[in-house]
Amino acid sequence: MSAKLSYMTSFVNPARHNEIQRSLSAAKVYENLEYRKPAPKRVSTEPVKQKRKLSRREVKELGLYALPSDTVQYKDAVPLHRLWCGYFSKFFQSQGMPEVTDNSYNMIVASLLKADYHGAKVTVVRSKQPSVVGVKGIVVLDTKGTFKIVSKDNRLRTIPKNDSVFEIQSKENVVTLFGKHLNARPAERSVRKIKVFSLPDL
Repeated sequence: MSAKLSYMTSFVNPARHNEIQRSLSAAKVYENLEYRKPAPKRVSTEPVKQKRKLSRREVKELGLYALPSDTVQYKDAVPLHRLWCGYFSKFFQSQGMPEVTDNSYNMIVASLLKADYHGAKVTVVRSKQPSVVGVKGIVVLDTKGTFKIVSKDNRLRTIPKNDSVFEIQSKENVVTLFGKHLNARPAERSVRKIKVFSLPDL
């Protein structure tokens, strides 16, 4: 240390000798420090728990998709019907309702069976349950096996699809659909491969 000090002070102004001594003292402290590698991070071997989704049975028991009959009114469903009319009219933009012999008939039928009917104005024209024949209203919930529709009397009715024939009206277009071809949730119908069926009987 003294050799370094005497060597450096021989080239420096004597007034700065104390400054050089302090710098060399600090350097000695750093020389004595040891470099320590950071400890490796511990990797947890426990499997990551995935969030469990509710089953359909649990969703049904909790009533998450239940519609209280006294909370839905017809006037609240009218704006939904207007939106649905704009969506439904896209199926008939280039031409009106095709004839059965037209090439585009099968394509439009497949599109109708895949369509979402939330907001559609429907009429039950045939059914194995005589009490629901003639019921009209706007669909507020499209489930796997039923349409829940609200009528002008503000009553919420549940109509089974499998045993019913529905008439769907959108502006000048009127379509008749067999409910047994709609027995799936809208999200499932939209990706399902559709076969064009012959008209079934109830």
